[in-house]
Amino acid sequence: MTQPRSGPRLLITDREGALLLERARIHVEGDRVVYHAADDERRREYNIPHANLAVLFLGQGTSITQEAARLLAEEGVHVAFTGTGGTPLHLGSLTTYHATRHFREMLPIYLDPVRSLAAAKAVMSARVACMRETGVKHARKWMGLRDADPILRICGSFEKSLLTINSIQELLGHEGQFTKACYAEFARLAGLSNKDGGFRREAGTASGPGPATLVNGLIDHGNYLCYGMAGAALWALGIPPHLAVFHGKTRAGGLVFDLADGFKDAFVLPAAFCAPRKKNEDDPEAAFRGRMISAFDDERVLAQAIATVEAMLKAGGSTEAAAS
Repeated sequence: MTQPRSGPRLLITDREGALLLERARIHVEGDRVVYHAADDERRREYNIPHANLAVLFLGQGTSITQEAARLLAEEGVHVAFTGTGGTPLHLGSLTTYHATRHFREMLPIYLDPVRSLAAAKAVMSARVACMRETGVKHARKWMGLRDADPILRICGSFEKSLLTINSIQELLGHEGQFTKACYAEFARLAGLSNKDGGFRREAGTASGPGPATLVNGLIDHGNYLCYGMAGAALWALGIPPHLAVFHGKTRAGGLVFDLADGFKDAFVLPAAFCAPRKKNEDDPEAAFRGRMISAFDDERVLAQAIATVEAMLKAGGSTEAAAS
């Protein structure tokens, strides 16, 4: 028997971001992890660069052998089942050693409401910065945005409110206003704001006719992809996903949702709201996934997520936060 590796060959921030497969069969050929399309009669094999991969998303109709899962685990690849519209299933190997520094720094922040608020504000600051820069860039690229002032005003208003917020409940209220304003602006850019009473965000409405339904389904799917990236970042740092600091305190794995809030709007909203305008796309969902995965790599989203974790730890661990 071959001895397992002592750890991954590459740091998670040095790898390609993500790969998403649908209707594929993943197995091992020699020392390579490969896959073939389930309906490919000629069974052509394609290589999965598992030593240089951070997250592997397994979509509908995909299977994986135990041997392939073991090789992925040895390289620290985070595996996530997604694409069904239900709760995403994330898998991370327990055999890989993780340092405990980040966990030890995160635990007192989770236990102290004052520190939690400081950490949550750090996530929201990252969220504003990501929308202001990455979100605007994606809107220009995918939606033909010319005037970014409305988005910048929304960001500026939320950023200003962060200076005076004194509780999680108050932060939740301002965060909700920011989210609604972003949805309204992207709906306007997509031409949906005046159709059938305007766009209304309704999670879990992936089926049915109409551009609003299409966008809602894509947002659901995009959020799951972002949760996978956030989960991979936390897992790589050795931080349990249960140590939430924000609205995730009321749900299992809440820190994944908290961390994803720092970047998901800037990626998901322009990628989803541009879909009704792209009449030449035969498969809007596949095209959406392509935009998301490419953007994850181009913007180095895992590095962004880890930087946000570091900002959370710094803000929540400061003497000012503890004494206020």
